[in-house]
This record gives sequence, structure tokens and C-alpha cells, in this order.
Amino acid sequence: MTAHDGNMTTLASACATPRNTASTSSSSVWSNFLPSFFMDTLCKAFLLDNPDRSGHDNGDDALFCWTSAAAFGVSVVLATYSARRSDGGRRGSHWNHDDASSHQQQKQKQKQYPPRHERFSVMYANRNASQGMVGSRGQAALAPPIPYLHHFLACLNDPCDPETNPSGHVALCVAENKLVLDLLAERFLQSNGTGFADSSVYTYNSMLGMPIAREAAAYFLARHFLQLGEPQSSSQQQQQQQPQFTPQQALQQIPPQCLGLGAGCAALINHVFFLLGEPGDVCLIPKPYYAAFENDMNLIAQIEPFGVDQAQPALGPTVKELHAAYQKAPKAPKFLLLTNPNNPLGTIYAPHVIRNAIQWARQHDMHVVMDEIYALSTHSTTAGPADAKFQSVIRLLDNDLGTDVHVLWAVSKDFGASGLRCGLLYTHNHVLMEGLATLSIFTCVSGPIQYLVAELLTDDVYVDFFLAESRRRLRASYDKCVSKLTEMVIPYIPAVAGMFVYADFSSLLPERSFEWERCLSAILYKHARVVLTPGESQRDVNPGMFRICYAWVSPAVLDIAMERLSRTVARLRRMDAQDWTLAAQAVAGNDVSGAADNNDKSSNDLSTRTILRAFAGVLD
Repeated sequence: MTAHDGNMTTLASACATPRNTASTSSSSVWSNFLPSFFMDTLCKAFLLDNPDRSGHDNGDDALFCWTSAAAFGVSVVLATYSARRSDGGRRGSHWNHDDASSHQQQKQKQKQYPPRHERFSVMYANRNASQGMVGSRGQAALAPPIPYLHHFLACLNDPCDPETNPSGHVALCVAENKLVLDLLAERFLQSNGTGFADSSVYTYNSMLGMPIAREAAAYFLARHFLQLGEPQSSSQQQQQQQPQFTPQQALQQIPPQCLGLGAGCAALINHVFFLLGEPGDVCLIPKPYYAAFENDMNLIAQIEPFGVDQAQPALGPTVKELHAAYQKAPKAPKFLLLTNPNNPLGTIYAPHVIRNAIQWARQHDMHVVMDEIYALSTHSTTAGPADAKFQSVIRLLDNDLGTDVHVLWAVSKDFGASGLRCGLLYTHNHVLMEGLATLSIFTCVSGPIQYLVAELLTDDVYVDFFLAESRRRLRASYDKCVSKLTEMVIPYIPAVAGMFVYADFSSLLPERSFEWERCLSAILYKHARVVLTPGESQRDVNPGMFRICYAWVSPAVLDIAMERLSRTVARLRRMDAQDWTLAAQAVAGNDVSGAADNNDKSSNDLSTRTILRAFAGVLD
């Protein structure tokens, strides 16, 4: 027996402890046998498949272990399915139980807090056929988290490729950095499966995260968010003179017990609101804001979002604007949600904006949730004062968050790794952390992913290289995007962070209304085959605003998309008042086919007739 065989035998023995929830039925036999056989075989497969760790090439043995593990897994699934089939359907009778009193209580609750499927009944009326198949909460979940989801899915089915499918659809509506996926994949391949060789990744651990992962996240926050030492006058100087400190010093500044991991920021936002609030509580969010926030806080936690109108959104909310929203809200708000750097604007709030907002919120006994998921995706090339650079709320408050400020971050944006589903919550509210420890069983991060992320976050040399290269690539695509917008004479908000540009297409609308914005969005989809994030879904008060996510595609595909937009914009600008009148009649469902046939502009491939057809299909 090799040394590795001995290690696996020890590991199997350690893992063979039966679960404390196992019953005395036949299922307990599986719970005792499964860890011993399956985990022994699985660990052997990982180690034998890696010559660097086993000492020699054991390809045949590894293949046998993989096959054995797979066969055993299939047999367990079949046995479990057979056992449940013989259950006689007793569970179903319990699930269908309902009485008059509970029915009345449910109807009263729906009356007090209308589910999302009622608020969006017009948009999703075709889903009424599903009533009776799921409950009211299921009905709410049927509404897409973003209204343009169907267009995005169409892009996935027909993606543009410069070589194989140059006429395909382009999705510029997803804030994700695909420009760095090659760097990330290369780094993870160097790990050689170390995340699977540690026996702790296969077993239950704290649902808040394994100790090694929470310590790594704390070290990362201390180094990149708290940033010990005084900030420099420029980002370049700050990178060169960033002070070095030991992991022990970092963990003293950011205690790991104040950190909890979860399956992305969406899950953690839901948990924070669920644990701190009550159904119907109100959260203030400066407009415009990330389209899916409403789903994140409302679907399960039932927190109601309420937008804060701003005179200058790029500068952030003033105390006066926050107070005005507080007065207009249906009830006294309990939360304030701030995103810095901002999505969709790509701007950074000045330190005094953050401090003033927190001070105001504390005067009204409100919790402040700080979403800093784009913190390290800054890409401004202009040197300026320290106020123009991102500073985390952790640093702004001297790491004294109290019990009412909660910080969120994830690897989804800054590392382009949204598929890993790994985010973190940093809070000094220990009661909140205790509740999160229980709730996180539904959204904990898998052991191997925690190990992989921990290894990444503590690799200082690689992280510095990766972030610098990511910023360079983001800036190159940003410059490409805004250069074309300038050529089209389309105004935009200059961005210094994130992976998007917020552009103003309102000059193309015959009337400043969201109905016409929806028409324009449909035209861009049908004829430019490009999907942007419409301002209406981000609760912008000004029709015609669109978010362009330039990092979701390669620079070559971005060139294609921006050229299509340019041609479409030029043709739309050639439409006269009569053309728009005909289009309006088409939207209203009037028969204008004869007028369109007689129009002498039909020689353009984006002719009036084509536009009418696009408009007529908007409200189908």
C-alpha cells in the first residue's frame, strides 16, 4: 500500500462518521456507507489523476477510481428514487393540505403585500395559465428578474462571432468582464486540483465559510479595501507605495469572524434584508440603479425598493434628496442601499457623499448596505485628487462600521468570475452573523470553490498583475465604445469604473416617453441585433437612457456591435415627422400598411415599412 493509500484510508475513516440527522431506517445504511466508499474512491481519483502529487502516472488506476465513483453515484440515485417511489405518495398528501383559515390568512397577506406577479401583471399576463400549478410565491418567481431577459437569451442562442457568425446577436446588457477569462483560467489551471485534495472540502463545515477561506477574504479586504497607510495622490503612486503587512496584521484589522461567504452578492443581499427587515419594509436606492436589485430584495425578503430622485446622479444623493425620498416613501424606510462604484453610471462617489449619507441614515435609525462589487474595476487614466479615487466605506469609517453598515463584495465583477458564485459580507453586527450562519445553508459556497478562491485572494503577486491587466483591457474597450458614441453624437456619462457606459439615446425619440424607449429598444434588437440595458428597467426618470456593457464581448465583437448601432442611429435620424406618426399608429395597432407601401424610403434596409413592423411587434 502506498503512502497515498494510507492517507485515503485515514481520510475515509474520518469521513465515515454517520450524519447526526440520519434516521434508523434503511437510509441510515447509505449515510454510513456512502462517505467511507465514495469519498475514498473520489479522493483517490483526484490524487492518482495528478502525477505531480502521486509521484508517478497512475492513469489506469485513476480511470478505475473515477469509473467506480460514477457507478456508485448512479446506483445511489437509482436506489433513492426506487425508495421514494415505494413511499406511496404520502408526502404529496401533506403538501396539498389546506384549510379555510390558512387560505384566508394567505389572501389577507397578499392584499397587504401584493406579490410581484400582480405588480407586473400587464407585462407578464401570459403567465396566468400557470395558476394552480404553483403557489403565490411561485407565481412571483415566474416573473423574470429583468424585463429584457428574453432578448438576452436570444443572444445566447445566436451569438455573434467575427469569423463564424458575424451577423449574430450581441448582448451588451450584462455587466460581466469577459475580457480577462483567459488570465483567470490560466491561473486556476496552475492549481493542479489542490482544492480537491484537501479532505475538508468534502465535508460539512461552517456555512459562513471554511476558516481558510474566511481568513483569505479578510486578508484581501485589509489589503485592497482598508488599505493601511495614507492614500497617494494618484493611482500609480498608490500601487507603487502600497504598504506591506503580514497576514497576522491584516487579520487583526479585519477579523475573519466578521466575514461570511455566500453564493454571490444577490444571495447575500437577500439574506441581509431577510434577517434585518420585515415584509413590507422600505429600502431607499438612488436612481438609476441595477435592474435586479428589486428582485434580490423583494422576491424572498419582501423588502420594497423606493427610488431616490437625484438632480445629478453621477455625483450621488444629497442629504436633501435622501430626506425628500424618505418623506415620499409609503412608510418610514429601514434601509439605504448604495452602490459604489455606481452601476449603471460607472462613477465613484466622493467620500463626503458616503459619509453624509451614512450620518443621515443613522439619524433615522436605518441600516446602510454598501455594494462595492466593482471596487477594483477602476480604469481611469487621468491622475487627479484623492477624492476622485475609489475609497471603500471600510476605510472612510476607519473600519468602525458599527452594527448598521454592511459591506458586500464578490469575485463576480472584479475577477470576471460570476460563475464561481462566491461573494462576501463584512459586518460588525454579530447578531446578524449568527443568523446568517443558519440561513447560509441554502446558499453556502462549495468547499472546492472556497479553497480555489482562498488561494487566489492570497496570491499578492498574481492579484496585482491581474487587476492591472484587467484595468488596461477595460479601458481599451471603454475607449473603443465611447469613441463610437462620440462619432454618433450620442451623449454619455464619463465612467471611471465598472464595465459599462451610460448613454443618452433620447434624441432619437419623437417623444420623451418610456413607450418610445421600448420601441427604440425593440428596433435595436430587431435590426441592429444588439441588446442594451434600457433605462426604464433601471428606474431612470429620463426616457432614452441605455447602459452599454462593453466588456461582455471581445473587442472584435464590440466593433461589430458599435458599427451596427451607428448605422441604425443614422437611419433613424433620417426619419421625418410623418414616419414617426405612422410608427405611432402601428404601435397603437392601426392599419397603415398601405401608407408604408407608398413610402419612397423603402430602398433602405431599415425602411419605414421595416420600422413599422418592429414597432407593431413591441407590444405583442
